[in-house]
Amino acid sequence: MPLVLNLYTKPQDVFDFLGSEGAQLRLDDHQLASAQTITVTAQSAIAATSLAVTALQWPLIAGTVLEFDGGGAAEVVEVVLTATAALGATSLTIAPLSDTLPAGAAAYDSGVNLATAQRLVKSCQYGTTQVKLWCCSRYQDSDLLLNAGENGSVNRWATALAARWLCSRRGQSPPKGVADMAKEALDEMKLVKVGMLQIEDIGTRTSGWPFITNVTLDIGYDYRKLRVETPLSEGTPVQYPQAVDWNSALWVEL
Repeated sequence: MPLVLNLYTKPQDVFDFLGSEGAQLRLDDHQLASAQTITVTAQSAIAATSLAVTALQWPLIAGTVLEFDGGGAAEVVEVVLTATAALGATSLTIAPLSDTLPAGAAAYDSGVNLATAQRLVKSCQYGTTQVKLWCCSRYQDSDLLLNAGENGSVNRWATALAARWLCSRRGQSPPKGVADMAKEALDEMKLVKVGMLQIEDIGTRTSGWPFITNVTLDIGYDYRKLRVETPLSEGTPVQYPQAVDWNSALWVEL
């Protein structure tokens, strides 16, 4: 069964961090960018499967991924072509839209197709695993995902690391701003690792103080005389196996 990874950052976050053009051009391994701007000419509703646009200056192959923004759009909307569009086409056949696209929204065609766009998902996986590496010893994955979903520190760290990975492809050096954000994320996660920094709005796997158990020596038992006094002990369940007296484990006491 394949491992299902809860992503703490999404391609949309990386696009917002680097800018659509910046992210797409870093995925363009073979200089396929056609440098054409595609503008929506009529508003399209959520789940629409066709998009009216200005006449294409270059063909677009099926699987092309376009990022539309501007024109009053609430956010950047990813559009995936499901059929090849010829030179001069004014309508695109697309996968159902995730949000409304108003007239005037525009996308820059970098020539990046669906296969290369998967590298953007890979960058998100990288950013997520780095956060898990540093934080999962103290926080549950579900809680980290909750914080990321609220655009908290977890999302910020994962996005910065994903952007650094994307910018470092093909042996390139990331821009100083991206490198600084990634370093800041790592420095903060190191503090989380050693318990000097608390991730906001979520709790740790265990309490932040030592587990204290009060015990008494009860001579009324033949075995396991050292017994925990539950009413006097700290109530948080321990997260480690307790020592076992194997000799007494073979006996049943009534």
